Amino acid sequence: MPITRRELVGLLSSSTFFLTVSPHLAADNPGPPRTPLRFAQGVASGDPQPDAVMLWTRAEPETAMPVEVLLEVSSDEDFSDIILSSQLATGPESDYTVRAYVDGLAPERYYYYRFRGGADTVSRTGRTRTAPDPATGRAVNLAFVSCQSYEQGYFGAWARMIEEDRAKAAGEEIEFVLHLGDFIYERCWNSFVDGSELARRVPAFPDGMTTDKNRYAVSLADYRHLYKVYLSDPHLQEARARWPFIVTWDDHEYSNDNYQSVSTYDHAFKTDPVRKIDANQAWFEFIPAILDELAGQPGHGFRRPAGTSDNDSAVDSLCIYRRLRWGSYLDILLTDLRSYRSAPCLDSDLAEQLGLPLETVRLVEIADAGSAYDGGNPPATLPYGDGTVPNPGLGREPGTMLGRGQRDWFLDTLESSTARWKLWGNPIPIMPLRLDMSDLPFTDYEDSIFNIDGWEGFPYELNLLLGEIARREVGAVVSLSGDHHMHGAATVRHRQRRDAAPVAVDFAVAGISSSPVYGDILAAARGSHGGFGDLVYKETDDGLLPVWHTSMVDGVFAAYAYAKTGWDSLASWLGPNEANEGLKFVDTTANGYGLATFDEAELRVSLVTVRDVRNAPEPPAVVKSVARFRVPHWTAGEAAKMEGPEFEGQPPFPWATTVV
Repeated sequence: MPITRRELVGLLSSSTFFLTVSPHLAADNPGPPRTPLRFAQGVASGDPQPDAVMLWTRAEPETAMPVEVLLEVSSDEDFSDIILSSQLATGPESDYTVRAYVDGLAPERYYYYRFRGGADTVSRTGRTRTAPDPATGRAVNLAFVSCQSYEQGYFGAWARMIEEDRAKAAGEEIEFVLHLGDFIYERCWNSFVDGSELARRVPAFPDGMTTDKNRYAVSLADYRHLYKVYLSDPHLQEARARWPFIVTWDDHEYSNDNYQSVSTYDHAFKTDPVRKIDANQAWFEFIPAILDELAGQPGHGFRRPAGTSDNDSAVDSLCIYRRLRWGSYLDILLTDLRSYRSAPCLDSDLAEQLGLPLETVRLVEIADAGSAYDGGNPPATLPYGDGTVPNPGLGREPGTMLGRGQRDWFLDTLESSTARWKLWGNPIPIMPLRLDMSDLPFTDYEDSIFNIDGWEGFPYELNLLLGEIARREVGAVVSLSGDHHMHGAATVRHRQRRDAAPVAVDFAVAGISSSPVYGDILAAARGSHGGFGDLVYKETDDGLLPVWHTSMVDGVFAAYAYAKTGWDSLASWLGPNEANEGLKFVDTTANGYGLATFDEAELRVSLVTVRDVRNAPEPPAVVKSVARFRVPHWTAGEAAKMEGPEFEGQPPFPWATTVV
């Protein structure tokens, strides 16, 4: 029988296996813990509510055994006013992690917390804050981040964010961090894509699989190992102690480019439900999130299936899509774009078989829409090559990222929201990222895309969402996204209705430390796609210029013209890239983080780029540039608009001459 809020000052405490502290344990163990404990992974808090928050630590003894740990919560940093002192239990079954759901708190307040073991062992002090009351209307300041590979870079961006926040005036500080996924990387590469040495190394997995290219996690012990290694970083640990985190996941929390419980390494699709369950359990153990405690919502905590596991039971073992409220200005809708998505609409080598340089927009639309293409009249064969290749989408339902259940919840929640702004915590960008290859003269190329793992590979559902946002008259929808290892900003509209107005905005944030995507694009341009070098880079006396940004914003003809002439005025004159209507900014060479302020009249976003993350951040990483944007509030029936970018510091090419 668990303790109720009235029985223990609003505390519901449990290990990650719902081993709640019982009245029997509380009555029989009134004294302090007896076992010395190590708190090597620090402390954290998550999903702040107006009256509650989830607190976390990992409390490890020298010898494997069940242990007791004392949680203390105070309204003062020096713990002179302890408002809650409660003894909890944990053990090897949860890898000594502790999740403590504390409610009965006051809204919009800072609280301090720590955990104690025997022999005066104590964790660092954590600070958290509760959300404002839902009726409170005031500006909201948040940070948003993504993609923090331990091996590909140091976490100097976290150090910079912390230092900048300490210098801010009261009322301007970051209130919470929105983490959009790839908190860990299940794969450990042998080197960077260019063959150079990694910045640092994850120690050997307890189990693990080793290939010629990399190592990767295969067991619960392996995934736990990764979280412990990542949380050994002092800057990430300090960030989790400083701010409450609101977290969703992308693919690397389980397996690169996965869907459901299927891994896709080297395009060999393997259903691996046990591994998916293990990854889900480790996420639940190390990421404090409020799930079962959210009444009337689909999210639920980890539940290991009984008996033999299959794909469905693996997916259902943990449900993390959920809604959080921050005052009257902000509804936060967190989505899971991996657990319920369908398989890729195309085989990886089909475009090459058809004689196409890249997967075309039309090819993806045909394959993704399946039986719904062209109003329910899909072609039996593809209009490429000799015209005899069967349509892989024939007889198949349209592709989905969200799955029907999550999609219905998402749209219904948007429609019912009374918040001034609707924030979509979206692991993958919805902004247009296409190459207008049809503009290249003397070719029969079509507009193309370069990544069907993202929303560009699921155009049917994305257009459905955007159409429904318009039809249901939902205004002020803001997507904050990650995954692509780049900064970006765009207004977004239905892509197949030329008269459709933008109904959302999207800001993509570059990785904290993961290698910028430009490195992969550059490697492809110098390798298997060498004919596209002029669309990607230009050789200069000072090194390489990333012409790829021009391809994205101004178009491939503009990029080609610049690569051949060096005249940036000509490139601007030949733009914009009409295939990417609404795209305002992209920097695929960046690492960093995003800052956002939502107030009554507008949204202000800063995309912060830090210098080389391959070097240890001593002192914290230096800011290279900041791209700033303004989005006026809009209501249903009005078009979403975006102003910017305006820059501080050294902006990327081709904006380098527009410093303000």
